[in-house]
Amino acid sequence: MANLEYLQYEAEGQIIDRKRANLEPKKIAEHISAFSNAEGGILVIGIEDDGEITGFKYPKSKAIEKYIEAPLDFLSRLPKYTIERVPVQNSKGEDDEILVFTIEPNYESIIALKDETVFLRVNDKSKKLVHSQITQLEFDRGSRNFEEELVEYSSIEDVNEAVVDEFRQLLGTTVSTEKLLKARGFLRDGKLTVAGLLLFSDNITAYFPSARIRFMRYEGVKAESGYRLNIVKDVTFDKALPTAIKEAREFIKTQLRDFTFLGKDGKFVTLPEYPEFAWFEGMINAVVHRRYDNLGDHIRIKMYDDRLEIYSPGALPASVNLKNIKEERYSRNPKVAAALTQYKWVRESNEGVGRIFQEMKEYFLDDPVYEEPNNSAVQLTLKNNIVARKYRETGRVSQIITTELFDGLNELEEAVVRHLYNSGPLTPSEAATLIGRSAVPTRKLLSKLVDEGIIKVHQSHPKRSS
Repeated sequence: MANLEYLQYEAEGQIIDRKRANLEPKKIAEHISAFSNAEGGILVIGIEDDGEITGFKYPKSKAIEKYIEAPLDFLSRLPKYTIERVPVQNSKGEDDEILVFTIEPNYESIIALKDETVFLRVNDKSKKLVHSQITQLEFDRGSRNFEEELVEYSSIEDVNEAVVDEFRQLLGTTVSTEKLLKARGFLRDGKLTVAGLLLFSDNITAYFPSARIRFMRYEGVKAESGYRLNIVKDVTFDKALPTAIKEAREFIKTQLRDFTFLGKDGKFVTLPEYPEFAWFEGMINAVVHRRYDNLGDHIRIKMYDDRLEIYSPGALPASVNLKNIKEERYSRNPKVAAALTQYKWVRESNEGVGRIFQEMKEYFLDDPVYEEPNNSAVQLTLKNNIVARKYRETGRVSQIITTELFDGLNELEEAVVRHLYNSGPLTPSEAATLIGRSAVPTRKLLSKLVDEGIIKVHQSHPKRSS
């Protein structure tokens, strides 16, 4: 059992809830149903939300035996769980006790009440499901159970020790690889589970060829084929998930363009075309929530001039839909999710999707778009405004100088003209910083633009161009 301080003060969420000992016993069964249908968890009876220990001696508290019997009285099928009566001293200084249910996730079937109602733990709530959600939950049982299956012909020899060692350090333990994997349920009977293989082996594609992340970058705003084929980058990441995630993250960073402009304080500001949190969180969600039992498809990240698409096999799970995706949470692969939480990549609550919206807004970009192509996958689209901005600027600048003259500028000259138009005067040293050149070539470039009548020297500020 977790220590008392944890039971009192750990933030209520996906895997822990506290209740006063005055609710109806049937409610206990509802919470047990919710935890078992999700990722399991701890239900504490006798401690308030704020950590106050009220126990079972407070007025109106029900008998502890009523709660112990609640699963038997109200659940149609019992999940695996344990019950502990823990001696405590309540907030009035009296000897008392609390009741702690530790519920395991149930992958084989849905845990319903005898009245056929079904609950699911979503963040810090136990939510009653409607019929369509129950049907989807039944469908997802197979996927959740899949990560627990043993991989035929696999063994501990498939494990990358460096990856396991990093995981061991994150857990703060020194146990052997075999003991660690067995204790965490990643190794049974000498074979790796699907989750164990995904997390700790570089031989994933030998068993599951589609368990990979593929990044493709295109020139233009659509994919072409044949003689017009416009793929300029096509890279696959298929090592153990922690390694694949890190390698994909670093590579994608190199593919993103920066937008530099002169801020109101006269200093240059550089922003990437997409906020890193948005695309990285999108990739993590794809890795954690994809259906790995869909053996014919893989995660695809496509980068176009105007957008980034992240595609993940498997429709939205259980209670999650396109309307509530910012608030609802359901982990299709809880073992994988729990392990990646150690890397601080996966969060216990669902604030990640909401923050993607927030980050895009702060970058003055359109809201992210979530779709379910053919009801068999989830696709996140992040739109940039670089192409639209370039066209708008070109149109406005062409009203000042002829289109023919503007089109004749090289890349560096065009960058200077755009920034002068959008942000006002700048000094030669600022221009040098903008185009990444030393003082002499920058002055030559500025002189050429002055001679062609495209820019002029600001008379009140001899050292500034406009």
